[in-house]
Amino acid sequence: MQEESKQAQVKEKIEKIFAARAQFFELLDANVPKKGDTDVFDFDKAKDVNLKEIYAKFYAYDYAVRKLLPDVYSAYDVKFNV
Repeated sequence: MQEESKQAQVKEKIEKIFAARAQFFELLDANVPKKGDTDVFDFDKAKDVNLKEIYAKFYAYDYAVRKLLPDVYSAYDVKFNV
């Protein structure tokens, strides 16, 4: 039962990462055009944006990743100072 609980917790953390990543890229997509018919952002043509808003989206993404790291470290017996 404890293993299923841990699995559910890790799954939830991964889902939060995907959600935060999606929100971050939605904000970029809304403010930065792409180069031609590519997925490459053309930052030279970006709208004036609120950097605080962009940072908040990035921080949510980064935080979600950092919340998962202890589980990854434990599963693979590795440690990093991040």
